[in-house]
Amino acid sequence: MKKLPTTILKDENGRDFALTNLLGDYWVLHFYPKIGTSTSTMQAERFNELFEEFDERIVAISLDLPEVIALFKTKHRLKFKLLSDVKMELASQLGIVKNGRLSRSTFITDPWGRIRKEWFNVKASTHAKQVLEEFKKTIEEDLSINPSIFQRRAFRGLRSEPIEDEKLLRLIEAAHLAPSCANKQPWRFIVVRSREYLGKLHEALSGGNYWMKYAPAIVVVYTKDEFDCQLSENRNYALFDTGLAVGFLLIQATQMGLIAHPVAGYDPVKVKELFDIDGNVITLIAIGKWGKFDQLNEKHLEAEKSARNRQELSQIMKIV
Repeated sequence: MKKLPTTILKDENGRDFALTNLLGDYWVLHFYPKIGTSTSTMQAERFNELFEEFDERIVAISLDLPEVIALFKTKHRLKFKLLSDVKMELASQLGIVKNGRLSRSTFITDPWGRIRKEWFNVKASTHAKQVLEEFKKTIEEDLSINPSIFQRRAFRGLRSEPIEDEKLLRLIEAAHLAPSCANKQPWRFIVVRSREYLGKLHEALSGGNYWMKYAPAIVVVYTKDEFDCQLSENRNYALFDTGLAVGFLLIQATQMGLIAHPVAGYDPVKVKELFDIDGNVITLIAIGKWGKFDQLNEKHLEAEKSARNRQELSQIMKIV
């Protein structure tokens, strides 16, 4: 996803304005090829009318000098900030300059500076309302819970078909982006996908985890106390941080259309001996595609189709 450049422009008062000032909120940036024309005036007036509905998060940019945009702002009583991009520095970085001419364009950016929506060669008369609709939609989507978090479940209906190595690698890459105390990165992963080692690993599973034998890959997750911060009051961060990494892996797998089901039902001594692990085996994660159920017992088949069961928020949190 493209990001807004960290350019510094001059505002209508001739002062430096860094685009990093826009981080932390949603913004609309709209560009004028030249202010003072009837089209640019119409565009400015339409955005000005909707300024409050945009939560006052509008910035206009043109190729004119600061003193010119200052007069334009005063004449039309514009509420939003205007910036001068005389050298087309920002416009060029955004790819909206062709044959030396600026395309009338608009961008919506999010609190991380990511460009979430863009328009080129826009129609000034109706464009502002269209942008407002997308602006509100973007914020509403971001305020909702990540759909992959909603979708993720401890499913067991695994298909046995292999998972490509690049997909398995992507899961570990996602896990490896998790935060950790002092950036210690205490997690360790062994991706088991060969028939030989899967067969040996199956011998360490508890009876209730019979369904894992259908998984084309199992990730062994382990750590060691010394890999991470050990603080007062027995705060051993190796376990906490490794759990965060597993959480990242689960969400990435769900986004990719895969089951990632961590379990605690295994013999940790056997697993450590099998892979010569010096540390604590935290979990085994079954990885595979969903959609095969005839291998499940009645209890697990019912769980596969059941509704999500969670305690009420009032039981697990309080705001003070």
